[in-house]
Amino acid sequence: MIYEKTGMEAESIIPIRQSEDWFMSQLYQANHSDNETMRILKTLKRYVKYCDRDIFYSIEAINENTVRIKPLNDLADDCLIAVSLFSKHISELHRRRAAPSLAWYEWVGSESFHKLGYYDIAKNYSFWTCFIAEHIFA
Repeated sequence: MIYEKTGMEAESIIPIRQSEDWFMSQLYQANHSDNETMRILKTLKRYVKYCDRDIFYSIEAINENTVRIKPLNDLADDCLIAVSLFSKHISELHRRRAAPSLAWYEWVGSESFHKLGYYDIAKNYSFWTCFIAEHIFA
């Protein structure tokens, strides 16, 4: 069975399946459509299981000679997590290193969900980023 640390207590670990159930119960408290809720759950599950993604860049290396702009799905997910969890870090990078602003990440994330056909998530993007920050990873 696969386990993960919950972050709530340094020593507590729970099975991944239980964390998915916990995510689902938290997301349903948002009282939004099932389509929105399930897509947000998919994003959260992806980052709990695969934490090795570089969420701050829109370009990725495929191999040592090739780079590409991330696929739309990846951009949507990466921006949602980045804005939800690392907004202060993004603002600091923008201030110190002229990296893209928080508004840019919000716009790219919202537009990516819109182009993927998740119009409700795009429309409620600010709500979801705040909800994830306050109710999932608080």
